[in-house]
Amino acid sequence: MTEPIPLRRPVRWTDLRSDEAERTIREWAHDTSRIVITEHAFDRVDERGTDSLDTMTVYRVLQTGAVFGDPVMNERGHWQAIMAKRMPGGRDACVVTVIVRDDRTLIVRTVMWRDLT
Repeated sequence: MTEPIPLRRPVRWTDLRSDEAERTIREWAHDTSRIVITEHAFDRVDERGTDSLDTMTVYRVLQTGAVFGDPVMNERGHWQAIMAKRMPGGRDACVVTVIVRDDRTLIVRTVMWRDLT
């Protein structure tokens, strides 16, 4: 007997929830050709003079992290969410991610560290 296929609720693009954004980002990020990292993405990390985040860490955060806070609609009408993942040393690596539904692309706007207090 074959295993039943679990039902998945479709994403509500008009009112995106954090769990839907997280699921979408994780799924799309497994194909790294869908990820566009902007030039600005790493600028803030360099400006702060902190340990650098690299591209592989960004991919890992997108593929296995969790949405921090609620997704918001940005100025261009795309959903934007912050993906975060705890890293060794007790810091969270965060990736501000724009979800472009039309072509199933993820645009990385910026990356940053979030220290726990």
